[in-house]
Amino acid sequence: MSLLEEVRRIAGDGGGAYGVAARNLSTGETVRLHAYDVFNTASVIKVLVMVELFRQADNGSVSLEERMALDDQYRVGGSGVLNEFSSGLSPTLHDLCTAMIIISDNVATNMLVTRLGLDAINECANTLGLRQTRLNRLISFAPVGPGESKELGVTTPDEMLQLYEGLARGSVVSSGASAEMLRILSRQHYRASIPRFLPDTYDAVTGESEPMIANKTGAVSGVRNDIALLRFKDGREWIIAVFAKELEDTRWSVENTGEKTIGHVARAIWDAWIWAAVLREAAMEGTVG
Repeated sequence: MSLLEEVRRIAGDGGGAYGVAARNLSTGETVRLHAYDVFNTASVIKVLVMVELFRQADNGSVSLEERMALDDQYRVGGSGVLNEFSSGLSPTLHDLCTAMIIISDNVATNMLVTRLGLDAINECANTLGLRQTRLNRLISFAPVGPGESKELGVTTPDEMLQLYEGLARGSVVSSGASAEMLRILSRQHYRASIPRFLPDTYDAVTGESEPMIANKTGAVSGVRNDIALLRFKDGREWIIAVFAKELEDTRWSVENTGEKTIGHVARAIWDAWIWAAVLREAAMEGTVG
């Protein structure tokens, strides 16, 4: 069974509609399943907000050390901790970005979107060639009005693969900005999807893992998403994006079938590419063939 067939089999048992885009940057091997279909981003769109922050910092429109005061206009429920803090707290834009990514803080997101501008964030997507990727609005759980989009944002698995490949190659804003964005993503606290079933080693002293996994999840009812860069110490780099919608399982739990299915897809890709690497190394050593 080919890798694509195995991915299709796992997705078919996942109780929803799945899109997958994965690329081994070291070999060029790419796997796509419904990769050009449009999905609700949920919090994955926060990666685009981060990119626009670093773009504006690069051109001098904002400073990452600029402080922004928390007040009631930004407050919203859902993920994060800033909603629990008192008004007047003034984190830096870099602090807000870190909270937005590693704990998916919704208040931090609304603060950054307000500071950067919704139109500027979407123009950033255009500049990057992400024609299907859009942030539709600030985060709110209030009922949407006539003509308003229910989705926070939209994208395709393939466009998120493109964005992450740019980060991996250091071409998003600048090499330094790309590296810092990946560092922030690597501090992600939500690891129940793509990293879920992947073997790794973690050094409690240095805080480093092998491979380094820089990922961003997104979840709303019936939707689970994750995209990750896996960077190995020997230089190998893989990108895996798995999006799910129309999920039958709507539980808010790490046992949600969508999250587990994303993990199984990632593990199938891991097993295929690890085994292929072993065979290549063996062939180079003259022990195969």
